[in-house]
Amino acid sequence: MKPRWGLVAFDMDGVLVNYASSWTWVHDHFKIDNGETLQAYIQGRIDDREFMRQDIRRWLDAKADICRSDLETILDPVPIIEGISQTVDALRAAGAKVVIVSGGLDLTAGRIAREHGFDGYLANSVECGPDGALTGEGVLRVDLTDKGAALRQFQKEYGVDEMGTVSIGNSFVDVSMFALSGLSIAFNPIDEHVKKSANVVVSAGDLRNVLPHILD
Repeated sequence: MKPRWGLVAFDMDGVLVNYASSWTWVHDHFKIDNGETLQAYIQGRIDDREFMRQDIRRWLDAKADICRSDLETILDPVPIIEGISQTVDALRAAGAKVVIVSGGLDLTAGRIAREHGFDGYLANSVECGPDGALTGEGVLRVDLTDKGAALRQFQKEYGVDEMGTVSIGNSFVDVSMFALSGLSIAFNPIDEHVKKSANVVVSAGDLRNVLPHILD
């Protein structure tokens, strides 16, 4: 029998990562304030690629020879929400493919996916030279203005339509995923737009609290 939900997509930062974002984690490590860049992005004065470029430039200003392995070390202690493995296991046992769709860093998304049994992930990255050093450019895979486009890639890959999809996010950038999902869950939401756009709102310190809404 075909499962009711064939695909469950999780945002990462603020949902799986118990912190504002993986990018912010690196900023905070270097004591960088990117508030001006963030406002420029929110106001539409710069696009995703320039947003990443300016953030990465600040890291290079703080550590000129920073490389991918440095970022791995910095990101390693990022706090993770409780209950990820159990939640993924339960969803996969019910027949769903479980993925991460994030504008955050793929270093963290990949580690979470490997350690907790996700079927796949799409996240943004940093461009590195042959020696692993950052070039100053980002790698855009998930456009924050249209995360739904990334979700569509997984729907196509797994042959799941919108009504068979669940999406889980915490901010207004996740609403484009909600629009392509039969069930949308705002998990620990940080703005009113995501709350109003979701079918369900869950505020909890353990990811397993989404399960009753999906596996009812």
